Amino acid sequence: MQISRTLFFQIQEKLDTIPFNQSKEWIEHAYGDLPNESLFFVDSETEPHIACIGQFSQKKILGRRLIIDGISKSKTLTSDHVKNLFKGMVEDGYDAIWVSDVDEYDPTFEVGIRRAGLIRPLGLHLCPMSMIMELQQPFSFHRNWRRNVKKAIEHGCKFVVKDVPSKDDAKDFVRLFGELKERKKLGFTLTAERIMTLLEGNYHLFFIENGEGKNICGRISYTNSNLVYDVYAANSDEAISVGAAYLIQESIFHFYKENGFDKFDYGRISPSADNMDNIYVAKSYSGGRPVGYNGEWTYYNKLWKQYFYSIYRFVYCHSRLY
Repeated sequence: MQISRTLFFQIQEKLDTIPFNQSKEWIEHAYGDLPNESLFFVDSETEPHIACIGQFSQKKILGRRLIIDGISKSKTLTSDHVKNLFKGMVEDGYDAIWVSDVDEYDPTFEVGIRRAGLIRPLGLHLCPMSMIMELQQPFSFHRNWRRNVKKAIEHGCKFVVKDVPSKDDAKDFVRLFGELKERKKLGFTLTAERIMTLLEGNYHLFFIENGEGKNICGRISYTNSNLVYDVYAANSDEAISVGAAYLIQESIFHFYKENGFDKFDYGRISPSADNMDNIYVAKSYSGGRPVGYNGEWTYYNKLWKQYFYSIYRFVYCHSRLY
């Protein structure tokens, strides 16, 4: 059922898992300046087990489209709870529903969402895999990881936790992200204002300073329950050359371990046969455990819309196919 924004966030607080992309801060950060309308859904107002925020838009060909990125859940979630939530959306008359869930794969979720009428898309545009660090277990870093950390320390690099981030800290993070964006040819931009929106909640900002006290790489993570999500990385060319990108990750692991968190989710990996595999290899040096996400699901009220969108996205727009 659809409910008001105020009631939604009151209900969401009762659930056990709230991924970063369903947090109040993320919704404002990611969608605050977009024309989409945020809609709020829950399976029950009195006994909630699953809830999500969807971005609604009206498209000429696809019609009434709803995009859901991330889902909040209780530990007692059943397939019927999942079915009831998404079946209600289908019955509300949306022409297209796209769902992407970043929780570790659960057959219970798949049974429920399939029974609601959603299926896997013809082509995945997000890799449904991630890597989990078990923070309370002994770390087992690869020798290449340890070598890079040692190099960073020898260059005088220092780990910094920003307990109360300032606007200047946000500007510095954006500066570093700009170097990463240029290096990786990313298609989106961050602003200091948008970063400050995030840092008002359960988001944490970290930096590595070089020997001269200048920030050369940064990281933003989000915590919920016993889980840490890796949200944004910002590595300068200098950070890459001196191994600081490894030092900041290892330091973050130790920081959250000491603060009692159990798991660190790297936020997608893309093992492949091309250059994208380099990202997977670098993260695998951490000794983390590869996992599958619940991933992407779609509903279209007309079958031809499924084919149309797939051709548009992967042929016309040249989106990467996973």
